[in-house]
Amino acid sequence: MKVILYIGHHKVGSSALQVFLAQNAATLLRAGILYPCVEMQGFSQLLARVALDGDNTRFLTANPREPHSALAYQMMAEVSRRPIPPQFKMLPSSEQMLHAIRQQVAYLKPHTMVLCSEAFANFGEVSPALVTQLQTAFPNAEVQIYCALRRPDDYLTAWHGQRIKVGENLPPLRDVGLRPYLGTIHTDYRRVVQAWIDKIPDAQVHLRNYADIRATGGSPEDFFARTDVTLPAGLISVGQRNPSLPLAAMEIKRRANMELPYGETEKLAQHMQNKLGHIPALLGDQIEMFGPGQRAKLQKIFTPVQEYLGALTKQEAFFPDFEKIAQPRPVPELEAVGVYLAQIDAAEMPSEPLKRFIAAMQHSFGCSPA
Repeated sequence: MKVILYIGHHKVGSSALQVFLAQNAATLLRAGILYPCVEMQGFSQLLARVALDGDNTRFLTANPREPHSALAYQMMAEVSRRPIPPQFKMLPSSEQMLHAIRQQVAYLKPHTMVLCSEAFANFGEVSPALVTQLQTAFPNAEVQIYCALRRPDDYLTAWHGQRIKVGENLPPLRDVGLRPYLGTIHTDYRRVVQAWIDKIPDAQVHLRNYADIRATGGSPEDFFARTDVTLPAGLISVGQRNPSLPLAAMEIKRRANMELPYGETEKLAQHMQNKLGHIPALLGDQIEMFGPGQRAKLQKIFTPVQEYLGALTKQEAFFPDFEKIAQPRPVPELEAVGVYLAQIDAAEMPSEPLKRFIAAMQHSFGCSPA
C-alpha cells in the first residue's frame, strides 16, 4: 500500500484539498484510494454516501471534512498544552483514531491511503515522536510526504490575516506582530520538514513552492500529479476554500477584534467577504504589511532556511524570488485602509454596533462616508 502524507504548511491550499478528498471520499474509495475517517460523524457520512449513493457535501462539518486535522490536534493535545480548535467536537482518543485507520486499511484493502492536514506541520515542533506514533497506522507501507511551502513574507501575511479573520486579538505585523513567529514553524521551515525526514527516512519527499502549485492549477491538481495517483472519473471539483479578507480590510477586522464581541466581529468578516464583494481587493499585493525594518529582519533569519531547502531539493534557490522578501510594497497598509474605508457605507453594516464602529474608523482615518 502507498501512504501519502500531506503535512502542510498552513495557508497553501490545504482546505481545498481536504474538501476535495472529503466530498469525493466514496468515489475515491471505490477506486482503491482511502481518505480514512477517524470518528463516528465521518463514518456515518461516508456510509450514507456509499449506501445511498448521495452527494451530502452540504453536511461536511469539520470532523469529516478535516479528519486528520482532528487527529493531529488530538495527538498534540495529549502530549502538550495545545488546545484543540473548537470546530472539532467530541473527539475520541488518538489511540482510538489510529485504530480506526488500521481497521479501514485491513477491511478495505486500499492501494493508496491519503492522510492530509496542515496541522501535521506542527509535529516537529511539538514532539517529533508524534511522527512515529502516526506511522504505526501503516507499518511496512510505501510512504510519500508532500509539503507545500510559501515564501515567508507572503505566508506570514496570509497566516496572520487568517488568525485575525477568525477573531484573534493580535498586534499588526508592521508593529510587533512578527516577533512571536520568530524561531517557530512559521519562519523556520526546517521545523516543519526535518522531523518527518528523520523519522521516516525511506519516504519519498515532495517539497513544493506554493507559487508553482498555483501555476499547476491548484492544490488538488498538484498533489495528485506529484504523487502519481491516477484519479477515477466522476469526481466533484472544488473552488477556492477559506478565502482571505482583502489586505486593505485586515486592519479593520483587527481593531474590531479588540473592541467588539466575537459575534459582531464574525458578522463584520462575513459582511466584508460577501456584501462588500463589489469593492475590489484594493491594490492587491501592492500593500505593505511589514515595513522595511521588519522585512530586512525576516530576510536575514530566513536565509539559512532558504539554503536548507535548496540543498534538500537540489535546487539553486527553492524560492527563486527570495530577494523580494526585503523589498517593501509601494502602498503602506494604513493608506490602503483609508482608501477601503472611504468606499464603505456604514449605514449598510448588519448591526448597530458595527455601524458605529465603521463610522468611528472612518472618522479616525479622515474618510468621508460612502
